[in-house]
Amino acid sequence: RRSRQTTRDPPDMSPTDASACPHAAAARRRVAELARTIQPHPTAAEVAGVGEVYVYQESLKKCRDDLRAFIDEVNCHPILLRLAWHDAGTFDNTIGTWPQCGGANGSIRFDVEMNHGANAGLKKALTYLEPFKERYPNLSWADLIQLAGATAVECAGGPKMYMRYGRVDVTGPEECPEEGNLPDAEAPYHDGRDADASTHLRRVFYRMGFDDREIVALSGAHTIGRAFKERSGVSQFGYGEKAATKFSGKGCPVAGGVSKQAGCPAAHVARADNKHGIGMPGGQPWTKSWLAFDNAYFKKEYTEDPELLWMSTDKALHTDPGFKPHFELYASDEKAFHRDFAAAFVKLSECGARLRPINGIKINEDPPRRMVWRG
Repeated sequence: RRSRQTTRDPPDMSPTDASACPHAAAARRRVAELARTIQPHPTAAEVAGVGEVYVYQESLKKCRDDLRAFIDEVNCHPILLRLAWHDAGTFDNTIGTWPQCGGANGSIRFDVEMNHGANAGLKKALTYLEPFKERYPNLSWADLIQLAGATAVECAGGPKMYMRYGRVDVTGPEECPEEGNLPDAEAPYHDGRDADASTHLRRVFYRMGFDDREIVALSGAHTIGRAFKERSGVSQFGYGEKAATKFSGKGCPVAGGVSKQAGCPAAHVARADNKHGIGMPGGQPWTKSWLAFDNAYFKKEYTEDPELLWMSTDKALHTDPGFKPHFELYASDEKAFHRDFAAAFVKLSECGARLRPINGIKINEDPPRRMVWRG
């Protein structure tokens, strides 16, 4: 039988008629949201850019591996760290134009800046890096210098650095900063314009955007390295075995520096891995194990032996009321020192840096984040 039910034509519903279709407005909003998330097909230039970043990233990784082997052989951790700090440490955050603001831009490779008094002896570090620049010509000098500094810290047993790369180099000596941006070791500070060591440290580091905690953490870099009479003039110990301290000499030549003869001093072990080797003998370190990036600097080992160095700017860190709490924390907590140094060094390495791409290029995975469980 034929059904008596009659069919009716559906009403003429426009998709823009919210009264006819109550879900239309929500649907339109959802379509708009989806449209915003759809990425357009990349252009050929964008694809090429991704490829260039990958090649650059691979060069960074390979260069880092080569640097690790070189540093382990030559024991040049401190001077590479000093080079990285001095290239970045010229930054002035009151100057809003690049490269006039200074910072990590590779300008230290030019003689006009390398000849600044504070950079005495750093030509050697630049010479160390020249073969790496020839091997990886696509890396900028600014990146190579900061990569070497971060790698030196890690090789000395220090913290892992979650750095960004892609720094653009200045192109000529006319773009180098003026002399006088780096801290003085002893008075007169800033040609007598800074009253004392604490005032001087704050003026220099505040100019770069660092606070008291970061000043103390970065100063902990003195846990590795030495001062030389021929460079800074703050030490009576200089180049060579005869001018070395008991901590910076090679010791008896017998058995690779390990004494087997009565009256022949054994070589001091300065490395974090307890292997023998100090590189060039001479100079005066701040700590006994001056190739180990630990918290020994904050333990004031100089009070135990007069052959260890301690300058007025070092003393200010444990006598000034603003610096002292951080100094004491790092003396008792090496993990806290490593954590704060790593964060401050990464910040320093980006001072005045122009990154391309704008977000930089990473070769270490991001640091693990602490998870907070809420019940």
